[in-house]
Amino acid sequence: MDIGRILVNIEQGNDNHLLMEKVLRLAEGSGAKVELFCCCYNASLYSSYLFDKTSLRRAEEAYVRHVEAELEPLTMPFNELNIDVDIDVCWHRHQAEAVVRKVLRFEPDMVLHSVKQHSRLGHSIFDQADWQLIRECPVPLLLVKQKAWSDGGHVAAAVDPFHECDVPAALDQNILAWASRLVQALEGDLKVMHSFSVLPHSVIFDEHLVTDFERMQHTVRTLHVEALAKLLQPYGLTTDSPAVTLKEKEPRQAILEYVNEAHIDILVAGSVARGVLDRILVGSTIERVLDELHADLMVVKPAGFISSIKETD
Repeated sequence: MDIGRILVNIEQGNDNHLLMEKVLRLAEGSGAKVELFCCCYNASLYSSYLFDKTSLRRAEEAYVRHVEAELEPLTMPFNELNIDVDIDVCWHRHQAEAVVRKVLRFEPDMVLHSVKQHSRLGHSIFDQADWQLIRECPVPLLLVKQKAWSDGGHVAAAVDPFHECDVPAALDQNILAWASRLVQALEGDLKVMHSFSVLPHSVIFDEHLVTDFERMQHTVRTLHVEALAKLLQPYGLTTDSPAVTLKEKEPRQAILEYVNEAHIDILVAGSVARGVLDRILVGSTIERVLDELHADLMVVKPAGFISSIKETD
């Protein structure tokens, strides 16, 4: 499946220059239709007309038209390249809910959403709306940071083919499929990484396990290598390929190291994959990975995911 429709969440007051550059590059490479979406709300305006519903509705409509006019210049680069682009602005108090409802109506293949960056530390700050969108968006969500892509886009699929629990293996295939689509659109190169950790020797107190520790480590490594090799086979890759990286480290540390070492532009990861984003929905240490990650992140949901947000109230 190709990338046919891209939805871009535009936030008022943000510097959208780099976001638009990335959208344009994806759309030009894929031929996708682009929809620029903005959820606007003005608390002061709402309060001013709180007891006059008719005037409030007119004021909201005027405000929406004003925002539409602000967004119009963003369409010029797309029009110059004959890329199909539209603008949609809605009045809604809760941004994440509005975006998900737009997704349910527009049915895009992917959503781009810019995250704020801390001016002093250079880290991206994920607010409540960001996390709600990450949890609820039913299509792949590309979290865009204030870092330009390289000329040849470096896209990495973070996979976990050796699951501890009953998670569909199709998720890893979906991650690889989306990484491949991005590579095709950006004319870049596909990379794959997998991390795992063996129980440290220092925490093993059973004398039988201590004696057999080396064999246990070897067995775990072998299982991970074999599972990864099977997953990569349809893509013409092996665990020995230069594009494939296997790290024996705690996932958070492994991901951060890998992204920096391989100069990754986009990391594609699953929302329930054990080695990557398995705990994202309950807010564990992966939050620190997202904050510190020096790359854009695409979050892919498992097949059959249904958002708790509905198209209408």
